This record gives sequence, structure tokens and C-alpha cells, in this order.
Amino acid sequence: MTIQLEPFTESDFETLISWVDTPELLLTIAGTVFTYPLTAVQLRAYLADSKSHSFNIVDLSIKKVIGHAEIVSMEKGTFKIDKLIIGDKSIRGKGIGQTVINKLLDYSFSTLKAATIELNVFDWNLAAISCYEKCGFVVNPNKQSTFEQGDERWIALNMTVSSEDWEKRLVQPG
Repeated sequence: MTIQLEPFTESDFETLISWVDTPELLLTIAGTVFTYPLTAVQLRAYLADSKSHSFNIVDLSIKKVIGHAEIVSMEKGTFKIDKLIIGDKSIRGKGIGQTVINKLLDYSFSTLKAATIELNVFDWNLAAISCYEKCGFVVNPNKQSTFEQGDERWIALNMTVSSEDWEKRLVQPG
């Protein structure tokens, strides 16, 4: 599978909205940035944010948009991967996450000249945590958030990777 990042535009709203079919999924991918149900009005405001770089995740082998992701400028040199979803349910859990995360990291470090990339992930999402660790992320023990979802409390862990660690990982054999 060959993955490419392409700009997310207003013509893509319907696809993203169709993927986000529960309040829990929306909270999982976007925290409290959006409210359920996701709407074109919310997405227009999202696209207008000058700190946001939003992408379609495209599988070039089938020429199809299979997901969405955003890279947000946080503070000088720090960017955050956010709103990541593999929308095509038939390919979730098949290992595509590492390829997507590596594409986002490459874009962040090469194009945006990031010093550090961070992301948040719920502590119960063990598959995502494992994926992020394989891509070089480590848990930042000093930064976490708590969200209320129904009667449950969800804890979001913060994970980071520096450009230095990313570069070292790229030059290591095997």
C-alpha cells in the first residue's frame, strides 16, 4: 500500500462526516474541538485555522481517500498530530497506522521544520500507543488530560518525538 498526504478541502467534508458516526469516535480523534454530530460549519472553521495543516490520507494503489489527519502548529518548533482517523473500516487494524504516522512525521520534520511532534492518545487505546511507540514516540509523564465520556473518565496520554530522535531512528540499520 502506497500512502500519500493530500490537502483536505471543503469537497472532502461529506466523507469525513460520514466516518465519524458516534460521539465516542469524535472524542477519540478530536478531543473536544468538535461537537457531535460533526458538521460542515465546524469543518469550515477548522479549515480556516491558519495553524492547521489538514490532510486526506490517500491509498495510491486504489486511488482512494482512506483517512484524515491534521498537523497543528502549537508553539515555536512544536507541532501536534491530531484528528487522525482511518475512515475506511475495512482496513483499520491492518498496520497502516505506522505508514501514516511516518508520512506525517516526515512532513512535519522535513517540510514544517518541526523540532518536536506531540500527540494525545487515550490510555485504553493500546493498539494506537504501540503504533506510536514503533514510530519513535514516548509517553510524556508530565502531561495528560482527563475527559468525561458518559459515565466514564477517559485519560489522554501525551506522547512526543523530537527531530533528533526521528533522525537517529532513520539512520539505524534494520
